Amino acid sequence: MSEHSCPVSGSVGGRCPVGHAGSTRSNSRMGPRGCAFSGYGQPGDIHAAFDIPRGVDVEEWLRMRERKSINQLLYNNIPSVQEIDAAKTQAEIDAFNVHEQDLLAVALGAPARQVMIRAEEIGPKTGWIDGYLSTEHGFCPPDYEEAVGALSRTPGRIWADLCERMPGCVARGRVQESVAALPLVEGTKEVIPDQALWAAVVALGMLCSIYRFESKNDGSEGITSTRTKKKKPNVPMGDDLGEELVGIPRCIALPYYQISRRMGRALPHLSFPDQSSYNIKIRDPTSTYPYLARFDNIDLRWPVFGEKAEIAFLKGCADTSASFQHGPDAIAACQEHVMNKNVEGLLREMIRLKEILERMPNAFHSINVNPNSGENYVPVHQWIRWGKFSTPLSKRCPASSGLQFPPFLVMDAFLGRKKYTSFLGIEGVHLRAWLPSNLRAFIAAIEYHYRIPEFVMQSGDPRLMGVLDGIIEAYTGERGFMGTHRYKVFGILEIAAKIGRTETNGLSGAGDASRPWEETHRQFSDAMKERLEPYRGSLSVEPHQMRGSFEECRYVTRVLNRSNVDSDPTRSIALVTLDIQDTGITFMPGDRLAVMPLNNWEECAKVAAALGLETRIDDPIEVTGTWARFEQHLASVRRSATSKKLTVADILRRGHLAPITKELALKIHGLLAASSNTVLQVLATDEWPVRGSLGDLLQDALMDTPAHIWDKAFNLENISWLAELIPVEVPRTYSIASYTDELLPSTVDLAISRAEYKLCSTFSKQDDISRAGVASGFFNPHPPSDDMVSDDEILVGVSRPLAFQLPLDHMAPCAFFAGGSGIAPFRSFWQYRLTTDGLSGGKNYLYLGVQSREKFCFEEELREYVNADFMEVHVAFSRDSRGLAYDPHSHDLVEKHIPPRYIDTLIVEQGATISDLVMSKKQGGLGGYLYVCGSVAVFDSVMNGIRKAIYTHCTATMENVDLIVNKAFAERRFMLDVFMTPKPLPCNLPTIPLSQLAQHTGHRPGSRMWIGVHGSVYDVTDFCPMHPGGTQIVKSNAGVDCSKSFDNLAHTNNPEVASLLTKYFVGHLTPKPDYQGDEEEISSLYDLWAGYLRTTVETLVAHQIEMHEIQGASIKESSSYDPVGITNIWLRENLPNTIAIRTFYSYQSRLLQRGFPALFGAKLQELVLKLSFSIANAGGAGANIQLPDVLGAVARANTGSDAVTCMNEVALVGQFVCGAEGALRFQERGVFAYAAKSVELDIELLEDLRQEIGTGMDAFDSLASSYGSPDKMQDPDFEANRLTALSTFLLQILERVSRRLGIFYAQLAQCSVYRPELERNPARTRWALVRRCIRDGSLFVMAHKAATDVLTSGQQSSYYMSRANPNQNVDFDNVMSQVRATLGSAQMETQISVPQQPITLNAVHQARGRSSGDTSAVATRENAGALRAMNSFVEKNSKAIRRLSKMPPMPMSFEDLQKSALGMAHTGLHTPPAEMHDPMAIGLGIKGHDMAGHARLPTPPSSRGSSRSPSRARSSTGMSASAEMLLSKLNQSRARGHSLHSRHSSTSHHHASGLQHHTPYYPVIGGHPTPPMSVGGISQPKNNVHSAMSPMVGHLNTRRPASSMGMGANLNLPVRRARSMSRSSAASVAGYSHSHSHGQGQGQLREANGHVSMQSTNSLRTFKLRGLVEAGERFMPPA
Repeated sequence: MSEHSCPVSGSVGGRCPVGHAGSTRSNSRMGPRGCAFSGYGQPGDIHAAFDIPRGVDVEEWLRMRERKSINQLLYNNIPSVQEIDAAKTQAEIDAFNVHEQDLLAVALGAPARQVMIRAEEIGPKTGWIDGYLSTEHGFCPPDYEEAVGALSRTPGRIWADLCERMPGCVARGRVQESVAALPLVEGTKEVIPDQALWAAVVALGMLCSIYRFESKNDGSEGITSTRTKKKKPNVPMGDDLGEELVGIPRCIALPYYQISRRMGRALPHLSFPDQSSYNIKIRDPTSTYPYLARFDNIDLRWPVFGEKAEIAFLKGCADTSASFQHGPDAIAACQEHVMNKNVEGLLREMIRLKEILERMPNAFHSINVNPNSGENYVPVHQWIRWGKFSTPLSKRCPASSGLQFPPFLVMDAFLGRKKYTSFLGIEGVHLRAWLPSNLRAFIAAIEYHYRIPEFVMQSGDPRLMGVLDGIIEAYTGERGFMGTHRYKVFGILEIAAKIGRTETNGLSGAGDASRPWEETHRQFSDAMKERLEPYRGSLSVEPHQMRGSFEECRYVTRVLNRSNVDSDPTRSIALVTLDIQDTGITFMPGDRLAVMPLNNWEECAKVAAALGLETRIDDPIEVTGTWARFEQHLASVRRSATSKKLTVADILRRGHLAPITKELALKIHGLLAASSNTVLQVLATDEWPVRGSLGDLLQDALMDTPAHIWDKAFNLENISWLAELIPVEVPRTYSIASYTDELLPSTVDLAISRAEYKLCSTFSKQDDISRAGVASGFFNPHPPSDDMVSDDEILVGVSRPLAFQLPLDHMAPCAFFAGGSGIAPFRSFWQYRLTTDGLSGGKNYLYLGVQSREKFCFEEELREYVNADFMEVHVAFSRDSRGLAYDPHSHDLVEKHIPPRYIDTLIVEQGATISDLVMSKKQGGLGGYLYVCGSVAVFDSVMNGIRKAIYTHCTATMENVDLIVNKAFAERRFMLDVFMTPKPLPCNLPTIPLSQLAQHTGHRPGSRMWIGVHGSVYDVTDFCPMHPGGTQIVKSNAGVDCSKSFDNLAHTNNPEVASLLTKYFVGHLTPKPDYQGDEEEISSLYDLWAGYLRTTVETLVAHQIEMHEIQGASIKESSSYDPVGITNIWLRENLPNTIAIRTFYSYQSRLLQRGFPALFGAKLQELVLKLSFSIANAGGAGANIQLPDVLGAVARANTGSDAVTCMNEVALVGQFVCGAEGALRFQERGVFAYAAKSVELDIELLEDLRQEIGTGMDAFDSLASSYGSPDKMQDPDFEANRLTALSTFLLQILERVSRRLGIFYAQLAQCSVYRPELERNPARTRWALVRRCIRDGSLFVMAHKAATDVLTSGQQSSYYMSRANPNQNVDFDNVMSQVRATLGSAQMETQISVPQQPITLNAVHQARGRSSGDTSAVATRENAGALRAMNSFVEKNSKAIRRLSKMPPMPMSFEDLQKSALGMAHTGLHTPPAEMHDPMAIGLGIKGHDMAGHARLPTPPSSRGSSRSPSRARSSTGMSASAEMLLSKLNQSRARGHSLHSRHSSTSHHHASGLQHHTPYYPVIGGHPTPPMSVGGISQPKNNVHSAMSPMVGHLNTRRPASSMGMGANLNLPVRRARSMSRSSAASVAGYSHSHSHGQGQGQLREANGHVSMQSTNSLRTFKLRGLVEAGERFMPPA
């Protein structure tokens, strides 16, 4: 064997290209370690060493040796069950898999092509037992039917048959019986051949997992009763086969165990690819572009539940993996070119790999949570069910994780990832040991040998380095594969976490955090930073913070040319050509170019002259923070080893100088010690940002600021303050307006419209001065200024908008709607379609709106396309009657007089064609793709025109118009590219309080949906259907401040999002009152109460998302078999579906098992503790403080007879989950009616709680407005009295909240699943009840109860608190006893139910195996945080608590305290019976009728009350007169609000906000306005040429030398006066003044998008129960 026989060295002259060039003669024949042909140089005879016959081709013999698979060679002796059980750690278990180096050796070593060649030769003969790997199909099966067909010809076909009918078995609740009925078919080679192994391992894995799922979720995991449970199948189990198969029938456990071992799996487990990639059917095997297993070309072979969520999600995951189909071949080719040192070949293959990676994020969009997205729709509440099904069979076996898909670990190895210390990094290393053998060998071959990145760096070729940088961004960048994956996971997990599921199967997100989706986001970010570290170094910021920043601009370019695109003499739009020669930049149609603009020299000169820096323009500056990162970034993109210091010129040219943001103005204001009237005028603006530049501000401020203040603010001895004053500019994004089929394009075109604005009157001095935007003015200056320096270094970066790309189907028709320069991306679109398909591709339509004929862009080019019948062009001129009309006969644009019109009129004129394009093919339309590019105004005009066109030509109602348009958005056929048009937002509008924001959750039909983002409120109701991520993601954040999620999703830095939000702006959010230092307690209470309000709103929204279908949303959907899944959870094939029962049972159990734990758990106790302590502490140690027994009321409600009745009814529902004896068929309608009614009552309770807590939220605003009142001047203890009054008022709120829980149980107890009058056969329903009662022995109990109960007594009900009883308050000791009991009893439970962040991988898997408990993990974690806060509060205030306690310091044990407290919580107190017609009951909606309408008579209550309202007899509490006065004012404002607004009429300003007649409305009384929030701005800088700036300094205000400022002493008095005046003015401008006017703004309503925002301060919601105005209050009659 010689070097010439090596396929690589033989092609390069017989010398190994990677051998040791400088080696001696003795070792020159040694190949590199791992080389498949390294054996030729080993000492000895190779024929003797390997028993190779003489005279044969050694290479061929070695490759074909024994023709055995890797698994057959290396996995003959898998450890026994006992040996595996003996392993203590996860690392020991992972070590049972073969080492990667051994795998690589058996796979014929490096390069990766050798692994691929061997796999292709051995795979078809061994059933691909080592895993799929081939040149054409990558890691995908070459034939998706081969394994299934082979299995169908064996006895194992019974497993496939059962998988096919599994959705029906699940729906009938007969999974366990069906599996147990299977005969035992062993998985040995004699029975199941190798060719059938993949199908067998998938089928058996799914059968074992669904059996385990049914065992864990059989209706006994939630609320249970003592009724007889369903018996388990009496069949042999696989308990002796390992922990994974305990409790699984041996008929599937044994063959699964045997086949898993044949596949090389030491532990049986169901992987993610098993369920998706290897569980699909191909619709059209000939449709291979761009890859075969696309979402629209596959069906899920064996769904378990048959639901749309499961099918769409698994198909989307299979699509994501299949999109990497050609990646392995590209990587192997790259490695071969590295071996050959073929730079051009490597460049070609790296660009190919980059294009594959850039296409992959599109696959994520096949998973959509938008209900209008058809077969792509993934209902998250159904996805949770699949997630529970796919949990690992044991805590030690690998989880179903996305890291098991090939692209992740293969690309990690390709890019040379060094660190795996993050949570997901550790999990990836663990899962890598369990991958198929071929995949592991391929990864090892590219990770350990012929590393591509190392070769690229050593080559020094800028093209290779640029393309490698593009690969890094395409895979692990913020806009690439990993970034898109993170955002998709974030959105789904956020919804899932709020409705019950908080971590992935890999336990990502399971840290001790109350918001687990954010924990998952952080873990993904950590993994991304590890991937980026070899190329970006250690990152000090999170990846999402780099989005929209200079970090995205990684290439250096220059402007080559600026040319006209129309006949406009002012060149308002210019075609700017940039030089990208040898940069490695590649782009596709629709891509955008992020550019870092430079400030013009005139603006730099203004700043330099005012600051005295004109002579120090080249001086270096020591920078920190963002500027330091920018300095390193410049060195990185310039490919220089050391970073060059930034100079003054760099700061000025690359910093943000215009427009003036509020933050920048406040900086100047602080530096100048409030001495500049110019700055004060700027701060007094009514909109931000201010239209002007920093140079304008400094030039004017220089003239009215005392010199010594100016010198002190801007010290020239150390000018490091310049970098702190001026922030780094942000890049601007422009659509690329060109396309080329060159491998590496040398230029790129941008069509840039010059944005102009009028200078602010403060600086223009009443003159009309126009300015150009920073970026547009730099790239497209006025034509006379075209002689500016052209060699400026510009940083650029390419980004690909995932929602603005051409369709894969080249025959699909496309319509382009543009306004002005919005035509830019469409130029690249039509150039691409013409280049790739010529005139035979799909039809193209352009609808263009411009001002005049002179501004008609690319007219000659478009006329050529029209003449060639390639495109139809329709133009609307808004200010010109010289129109152009498209002539379909002559294929030309004809001159025609047309009155000026906008694009919406044009669209209506062409409405027939456009309507067909918008309508989907299923609706009878063309299913065209529509693209809109332009400003927000253009977008509005286009949408209005399209809606009118559809209304005119297709539908009779606007509702159907919305259905058609929303369908197009959901199918991702309607795509937007909206310009960032800086629009100053007004800051003088009435603010919106948190309570008003909370009312707009959009959960009721016709109600509005608001969100809060960074101090502003937006009505996103109309935007929801257009949201690319789906409506549920927006809805899950409705009614709350979602700024954190907004930041995590990088929307804050997204100009497109910012421009769209301005369209939906409602007003500014009322900020938290500025509490002074002595009001920490009120500030703490504010945060706590706001958190409680947020929890309430999120619970309400999550309830609506999860229970939407239970309320009948899906009942009209088809229940018949559909390959894309069904959404009807009530029926399957028109028979009752237990999935609906399972959904309702799981949710209602979680809700009731601890009495709404998120709202009535530890968070409520924390509030009660702190409020009670505040009141007791104000009264002093000797005062007889009486407090409402809020906690006792909650405990009595949860343990009362009504609650017990509700629990028993839910437990009965659990009996139907697994279809015990088919009992569901006798009560299906009763169960469905009970579920729907229960869900409605749940929503009503949550709406009432939201209203109550919102009332308390408004009390904080009301108190904040009393700062300047005379009361504060008269009472020295006013602050303490304010806290006392507030605490008293909030306790009243909590008392009513606790009362609501009891009322809820009373209403729910009237409902029953036993409704024979609703059933199809009432007689059988009644007989089924008798049979069940006979079996469980309850028949005799029922008979006894019927004999002894009086007919008039009805059902016994719990007693609720009354204001008339003066003996229902408790003292502070009672409250503390209850709190201490909770802390003691919850300590151990919290440790179990709240997993801490796992430290080791073994701990991760043990945590995964734990039960999630009977409440949602979000509620559990929030309550755990509240428990810790209570414990800390008790410890911190232990002395004060002991002082306030009336108990003697007797040696009473803590256990006794716990027992006594628990006894009090479960003991009722006797009260007189209630009267019949209680106005409280009427007012609260409790009716004396059950669901069937039968009258129910009251019975004497058996419980005793121990609480009363604090609103009466308050003089005994020790409250001061001032506190009494404040509380009286609060109650008076509440009563006044109730008298002014009725429950029904007061909802007018909510515009059908969704609060129906059952929901009380509490009006808001307006008050004092609060300071607005700021709005950010934009800008940027560079170049240090003295000559460019020096002629501009002469006519500017220049800083005076220090020697000329000798008048400082004489300016003391004026300076002091100026400072005093400016400070008072600043206080009024910035909102620091606390003066108020109760009469201003009341009743002022402002309409915005169909609703009204009200002035919020001094506002207080009025709470008043109906009928409680009588002097003598009565007890509530039992339900």
